[in-house]
Amino acid sequence: MKSYLQVTIATIFASSLMINCHANHQELTDTTTPKSASSTVNSATSTSAASQNNESFSRGKFIGHWKGKISVSENQSIEFVFNIENSEKGLMATLDVPSQNQFGLQFDSVSQTEKEITLLLSAAGIRYEGTLENNAIKGTYQQGSFSAPINLVKTRVKVTRQAKPQDPSPTPRYTVEQVSFANEKEGHMLAGTLFVPQRPFTHTAIILSGSGPTQRDGDIVGHKLYAVLADLLTKKGIAVLRFDDRGVGESDGEYATATSEDFANDANAALNFLKHHEPVASSKIGYIGHSEGSLIAAIALANKKSTSADFFISLAGPGTTGGEVLIDQSYLIQKMRGVPSSELEKDDKLQRKLIQAISQDYSNEDIKALMSAADIPASQQDAQLSQLTSVWMQYFIKTDPKNYLQKLSLPVFAIHGAKDLQVPVRQNIDGFMQSINKQWLTYKIYPNLNHLLQPADKGLPEEYAAISTTLSPEVVEDISLWLAQQ
Repeated sequence: MKSYLQVTIATIFASSLMINCHANHQELTDTTTPKSASSTVNSATSTSAASQNNESFSRGKFIGHWKGKISVSENQSIEFVFNIENSEKGLMATLDVPSQNQFGLQFDSVSQTEKEITLLLSAAGIRYEGTLENNAIKGTYQQGSFSAPINLVKTRVKVTRQAKPQDPSPTPRYTVEQVSFANEKEGHMLAGTLFVPQRPFTHTAIILSGSGPTQRDGDIVGHKLYAVLADLLTKKGIAVLRFDDRGVGESDGEYATATSEDFANDANAALNFLKHHEPVASSKIGYIGHSEGSLIAAIALANKKSTSADFFISLAGPGTTGGEVLIDQSYLIQKMRGVPSSELEKDDKLQRKLIQAISQDYSNEDIKALMSAADIPASQQDAQLSQLTSVWMQYFIKTDPKNYLQKLSLPVFAIHGAKDLQVPVRQNIDGFMQSINKQWLTYKIYPNLNHLLQPADKGLPEEYAAISTTLSPEVVEDISLWLAQQ
């Protein structure tokens, strides 16, 4: 049986070991320069010229492309490529996972001594520690509760992201503006991109990202989901703002300790900015929230003191508690993957016990006792406990979107794919129907779409990368038609 965190803590955007920088999720390949590009190097230094030369020499040994494979199970391995290069401030590094179409994941910290190197991607809980031996690096990769050895060898081959058919044109026929705005409540700046149609328009949408530290493009296993959504909507005559999550890309702030409620403050900061920013200030402005972004929008909208949005579009958004979402997600994904019913039942019971423990504020000792009873090795328990009891996870598990949805009195369009295994359609659409007055709510279920609103076969997360379509054009058309009626 897979451990709890390998199945569900991958978040609303990921499969069990998908590199998801929050699972769902992200490659830092935006056209802007990531803030984390100025990675820090904490090398032992000396003021002597000899020491500086030795440091430069040892640093040079690490520069290059390094590839290796991590064993996920007896029959599955994943190839990783670490790209290490020099900069004015020392070494910087990125991670590629070609099989998942993830490229350019930026490490925010690179520390090295003569023979040892440590790479950190803090927001995603990724850490690599390695030792240089005979032109190879022998080390250990950690992501959350998952840990495995990986030995790296140099390669000259650099695999790059393949363009998708719906990628925005580098020379679009609309105005592209790089913007920044303040979350005055918490004192940090957020950075984003605003697309503005060149013809008259009446609506402006703010895209709120799903789970995980996400840059404005919404980079997910090779797809630029939010860039494509913004591009297609703007071509329909709708202005669109998308922005880097706090602490990600060019945005300030602390990501690791933030909850959905904190992200709602950022959403309101974006709305307040647009209400005073020409040429969109006179348009109707609202939110498009994807996955957790839908919950974030609902929280922001329920706080009437801070917001005065004109519409809300939910894309694959939760209508039940985060705990219920995680339980359902784990069960359905494992079932679709063919996990035997006996293992599925056993794992489902564990999921429910752990979710209940978090919901009822069990002590760490009691939670670890549940893990021990489920035969989770003691060596894994502390790491799993750390994730399960994180500020974000506790908030997400306990929060019921219906408490916020029932406070809304504005036009709402809830969109869901019937093949969504991560936020399953029926129980979550029901949450919207139970909470929002019929005069405000429109909803539509698309029979063949998955969590990313792509045309799908089974709806499994591992299918996302192989699907050429980033976002169903039908969804964009329906959003455009619905907004025209508001």
